[in-house]
Amino acid sequence: MTDKDIQQLIDKYLEGETTPAEECRLALALHQREDMPADWQAISLMLGELTLGEAEYDAIMAQRQQKPSALLIALRFISSVAAIFLVGLFFYLQTDTPTKPVVAQNNNVEKKLSAPQPEYCTEGTPREILLCYLERKQAMPNTYSQLKQMNDESK
Repeated sequence: MTDKDIQQLIDKYLEGETTPAEECRLALALHQREDMPADWQAISLMLGELTLGEAEYDAIMAQRQQKPSALLIALRFISSVAAIFLVGLFFYLQTDTPTKPVVAQNNNVEKKLSAPQPEYCTEGTPREILLCYLERKQAMPNTYSQLKQMNDESK
């Protein structure tokens, strides 16, 4: 604002014809000036701190009403997506997934494999299992004697 504009507003203010918006502009203009005449300082005191505060508030609100830049909008969007992704990842990792137990294998030790268990004679009460075993032994006597002989040899 030029000195001429400020002087016109001061004259208008002294006549009582200024609007509140013009008073705010005048207060801001006088506040921003460092070297001003004594009569302008008196007008500044007359306007008071309240008008100056209103003018500063209006300037701040005008700044806030500006639209945000495209970069700011993009950053907000990217940070929102990243936050949603991290929350989803957190909940995904909280679910229990069945895992196979890890068994350490030692290649130096020979594994003793037990004889494969037939699918028969594995269900039922212990008495039923024993009876099934005896029936199978009677049906194939040579197989059981060979298994017994192999077992004796391995000891």
